[in-house]
Amino acid sequence: MAMTTLGDVRKKVCADFTTAPHRLDYHQIMLVEEGGGVFTIDSTPYPSRAGSLLWIRPNQVIQFAMPSDMEARLVMFTETFPLRLRAHMGMLDDVLRPSHWQLSDAELDTFRRVLDLLQEEFERPDEGMGEDLLKHLLAVALLHIDQMCRSHHSDAVHNGSPAGENGELFLRFRRELEDSYRKTRLVEDYAAALNCTPRTLSRACRSVAGTTTKDLIDARVALEAKRLLVHTDLSVGSIARQLGFTEVTNFGKFFIRRVNMTPGAFRRGAGPRNEG
Repeated sequence: MAMTTLGDVRKKVCADFTTAPHRLDYHQIMLVEEGGGVFTIDSTPYPSRAGSLLWIRPNQVIQFAMPSDMEARLVMFTETFPLRLRAHMGMLDDVLRPSHWQLSDAELDTFRRVLDLLQEEFERPDEGMGEDLLKHLLAVALLHIDQMCRSHHSDAVHNGSPAGENGELFLRFRRELEDSYRKTRLVEDYAAALNCTPRTLSRACRSVAGTTTKDLIDARVALEAKRLLVHTDLSVGSIARQLGFTEVTNFGKFFIRRVNMTPGAFRRGAGPRNEG
């Protein structure tokens, strides 16, 4: 785990890198303190200002111009660092969960206090329990985000923490989906891998995510297609094959159905932006 500021990052990283589409291989939580700009995550622009909280997850494609008047606090950690608390496990997911919140004054004051404690421990010389303390304080920060997320999106079924048998099956499905979305888009294959019936899996997805198993599978495939179109120079045919499509025309039809434009049009419209 590491903590820094946007000002320090600005000194170390060239602007061309951040404005070009790129991926991080770790989680990055950003709390904007001053100024403003537009942060693009997986092709969705998020206007951000003081009090904005952003969570960039591993492999999301991001672009950001880092305006000179913008300051923010950053917390970075790998997927294996946080404590395995069920209440925030869902928040580590990169497909279903929000990436941006505008905090109220009360939420901002509370979250700043949590970050202050985390910063204090991060800067303290390690006397043998430093990593454990950081893990517990990071867990507190993530739980606060989970709580704020649920209060901001109380009408969205999937923003509650998974619980019970449906929740456990759903978390297993999400892990299986990450492993298998390039190989199969069939609900039956996922149910077989999880040793349950398609109907049982569908019930879990409806309960936790508020949508069908098939929709979640297709959403994950479409997300990866968009990431590859933005972040790589691979041909549309190569991307189609990577995602398990035997015919590029079938991939094109799938992409149009999910994104409402062709892969080529999406790639042309997702080039570097001069934001902020």
